[in-house]
Amino acid sequence: MTELRQLLPPKMYTDPAWFERERRELFDQSWTFACTEAELNNAGDFHSFRFLDHSLFVVRTSSGELRAFHNICRHRGCEVLEGTGNTGEVIVCPYHRWAYRLDGRLRALPFEEEAFGHVDRASHGLVEASVGVYRGLVFVNPELAPRDRFDDWIANMDDHAWPHRFNDDSLAFAGEITYEMRCNWKIFYENAIDGYHLGYLHDKTLGTVYPDRNVWDLVGRNHVRYSTERNGERRSNTLLSVDSADGIGAPRLHGDNEATYPGVVMLFPLTILSPSPWGFYVSLLQPIDAERTNMRTMSWAPGGTGGRFKFGERSKPVRLDDLDGHPLDSGNFQIEDMWIVEKIQRNLRSPKFAVGPLAVGDGAETPIGQFQEQLLEFVPL
Repeated sequence: MTELRQLLPPKMYTDPAWFERERRELFDQSWTFACTEAELNNAGDFHSFRFLDHSLFVVRTSSGELRAFHNICRHRGCEVLEGTGNTGEVIVCPYHRWAYRLDGRLRALPFEEEAFGHVDRASHGLVEASVGVYRGLVFVNPELAPRDRFDDWIANMDDHAWPHRFNDDSLAFAGEITYEMRCNWKIFYENAIDGYHLGYLHDKTLGTVYPDRNVWDLVGRNHVRYSTERNGERRSNTLLSVDSADGIGAPRLHGDNEATYPGVVMLFPLTILSPSPWGFYVSLLQPIDAERTNMRTMSWAPGGTGGRFKFGERSKPVRLDDLDGHPLDSGNFQIEDMWIVEKIQRNLRSPKFAVGPLAVGDGAETPIGQFQEQLLEFVPL
């Protein structure tokens, strides 16, 4: 059997200088979820958001295409758009009223001749970013020519497609929550793709999902997870989670009974999709610094099953310090994971810290090795 070992030294999880390298060499070249395409149906519809150091927005142009731009006025750097809405036929900066077309070109500015003489329109348009759409989900990359083209980054995902739709009434936005974790983002990511721990840490919340009862497929740079508890048949959810959801009467999506799609889709490096018969989740990892990470999780539920929330409306953040009891008594696998990753992070600075051999197998810790190899392609040692 081929030995599988940790490729990243402890300093890569604690060193601020290394974290800054990741920001510039990895995150600035990365695709991230922005919104659903259904929010951008009409010309002028836009959605603005922050992605780490970047302020960005996506807009539907008059010709019907989607364009992404850095939310930075070319005059004094003010954010030109805020929130989600419709900007009409022109994008106007609120500071000095510089105006841009929906395709990003500078259209007009007050007192141009008196104050500037002439401003070159071609060199003062909005700075463009990249945009891609997959199954109704809109993704943005801060770079116009990123290292991974969108079609390459999302390639072969159709082999693992889910049935969820965002452009009809089958799903309704059900709110969002932020988990605040005291750990490096990679500690959380590696835990998320670790099939070896599921049946032990999460035995009460996900069931006895041992390495032979789940599998992670590597799809390009991305990973997708299936439960294989049912005599090797691949399903989205574990038997315990199915019994728990159906047991409390959670409504299923119409016609979604087999759920032969993956239950977790890890889109390298910071976006996590979780399709299920009871809805759809998008989680965005938001690295704060070398030892703090937030995870913003948005959820959609079957239409008509609950109150509708405004996209972007958030509830109180979840922190371990705010829990009334022990994390293992929470009945929530996300909180169990938070507890574990913070326990690991606290030990990383110990001179005695070391990672032993990793468990080989696509339902064990082989995905961790694959993730680390890909990370090192962007940020080499």
